[in-house]
Amino acid sequence: MAKGLEHSLVFESEYIQDIACRDEVDRQILWELRGAGEYGMLPRDVAARLCDKRFTRFYVTARLTQMNKKLDAMLGQRVAEKRGKNWALTNFMRSAWDSTKDDFGEETKEVTN
Repeated sequence: MAKGLEHSLVFESEYIQDIACRDEVDRQILWELRGAGEYGMLPRDVAARLCDKRFTRFYVTARLTQMNKKLDAMLGQRVAEKRGKNWALTNFMRSAWDSTKDDFGEETKEVTN
């Protein structure tokens, strides 16, 4: 049902993270990819930013694949996609984060006025 209504529904990033992420490591991977921009980041660079030696590029790739499968099963969307050798957030995830940012911006304007 969500697949058919995807153009009219706006999902919050917290909801998407609750579906796709199983722990704080997944959330941190998404946060790093968010900061990487539209061209993404190499898995080895994401692993290096996680500051734990047990996280390798293969581990990051496996985690992203798992998140994609979970979100695809629930909403028919993907969290991240390959762009060359890099992983980057999909347009769906970017729009979810942008809508959340816009909502917070409007709330702060109302409070200050």
